[in-house]
Amino acid sequence: MEQIRIFDKDYTYIRDESRNVAHQEGYWHETIQCWLVDKQSVYIQKRSATKKDFPSLFDITAAGHIMAHETVEDSIREIKEELGIEINRTKLHTKDIVRDIIELPHFLDYEFANLFLYEDHFSPSDFTLQQEEVEGLYKADRQEFIAFCRQETQVLDCQNIFTETTIKIVLSDFVPHRQEYFTKVAAIL
Repeated sequence: MEQIRIFDKDYTYIRDESRNVAHQEGYWHETIQCWLVDKQSVYIQKRSATKKDFPSLFDITAAGHIMAHETVEDSIREIKEELGIEINRTKLHTKDIVRDIIELPHFLDYEFANLFLYEDHFSPSDFTLQQEEVEGLYKADRQEFIAFCRQETQVLDCQNIFTETTIKIVLSDFVPHRQEYFTKVAAIL
């Protein structure tokens, strides 16, 4: 069973606990969240339809829980696992630790999200998606995505990087992060 570190609201370590219990009880825990960007675009993933939590919704390019035995540095593995890209650490930039809260019936997610930007030039051949985690990878215009996060616009055009087909999404197509989270991401981008 996956063990993660549990913290109080001030980010003081309490104990290790299972991920399931953390989400049932609403315990604070750590995650890594990495947004891939280039000069013009932000990359977002479409979660696999088989995911337990938030299947087929759009989300952060790569993200995951930091296991109890891992450091934040160790958890960078999530990016390669989900997207199959080799990470050049000189292009990976630590941005902030953001409180990311999702509250739903029977699911309480209180995260200290270690937020990173990974800036590079990407081509479809750079990626090998972990199918049980990621159904698709899309890119959106960076400025339009910032406006979307700030709710200055309601619809976002996203292009599948593999098929080059464009779709329109709305905020309800995303994992239900709070507006404060999207505002923080917009400021970081």
